[in-house]
Amino acid sequence: MKLRVLLVEDEEHKTTDLVNRLNFAFPKLNLHVARSVREAVLEVLENEFELVVLDMALPTFSDASRDEGGGGVSQAIGGVEVLRSLQSANQMCNIIIVTQYPEIIISGERVKLNQIGKVVSRRYNQNILGVVLYSFKTIAWEENFDKLLGAMSK
Repeated sequence: MKLRVLLVEDEEHKTTDLVNRLNFAFPKLNLHVARSVREAVLEVLENEFELVVLDMALPTFSDASRDEGGGGVSQAIGGVEVLRSLQSANQMCNIIIVTQYPEIIISGERVKLNQIGKVVSRRYNQNILGVVLYSFKTIAWEENFDKLLGAMSK
């Protein structure tokens, strides 16, 4: 059986990095990629996933004419909309949050990286495996991400 994974990420280089890590960890993978809040919400409403890899800062919708990022209004908390959609669809998923920010805003409150998992798990009834601070071309984020994927495959 193939693991059903939704990757929600709008930046091309970050998407490539994450896809490579996912394919290495899970050779049998049914991967769906959403590049905007709208695409991710539609995926969640139409499919069930064992794992969601979620960026929190996302554009409202994709713009296929652009190489980097998406279109519409950029939402610093676009990932929260995806979490709300999972909750309203009564889906509980394993989620890895991958962000480039040391804190995010949830319900108007700034939440530090080390508290995001606990807050999101409680508020949106999801199984947050962990939060990874992404930094292009560094080993630390890869090691943290791979460790969370390893926990998923057990």
